[in-house]
Parts: sequence; C-alpha cells; structure tokens
Amino acid sequence: MQAKLEAQIEPRLLPGRIIDVTEIGVKIELNGRMGIIIIPLRAVFTEKPLEVDDQVEIYLSYARVIK
Repeated sequence: MQAKLEAQIEPRLLPGRIIDVTEIGVKIELNGRMGIIIIPLRAVFTEKPLEVDDQVEIYLSYARVIK
C-alpha cells in the first residue's frame, strides 16, 4: 500500500511577461525559468489593451492529481 502524500498547497504570486496575445488568450513566460502558460482572456484583469512585453503577476500553485 502506498503512503498518502500530504502537502500544504498555497498559491504563490509569480511575475512574468506576455509573449503572445491572440483573440482568445495570452501566452505568459514566467520569470525564473518557471515555464510558459497560456490562459484565456477572461482570466486576465486589466483596463488597457494587452501587448507583448507587458509585465504581469499570476497566482499559481502545485497541481494535485485527484484520480
């Protein structure tokens, strides 16, 4: 029987920059070689048009496999 892993998962605020903007989403390169993520425009809060090289902050956490 495998032991159950318990970890405290807390979102962290990570900085990054926009590297691509499309009509449906943005591609964000996270600082510190943390990778690249793509999120839909509805998940971006801003009052200005998005542009490549805009600096952003995003809350991320670890992924937990549930099944």
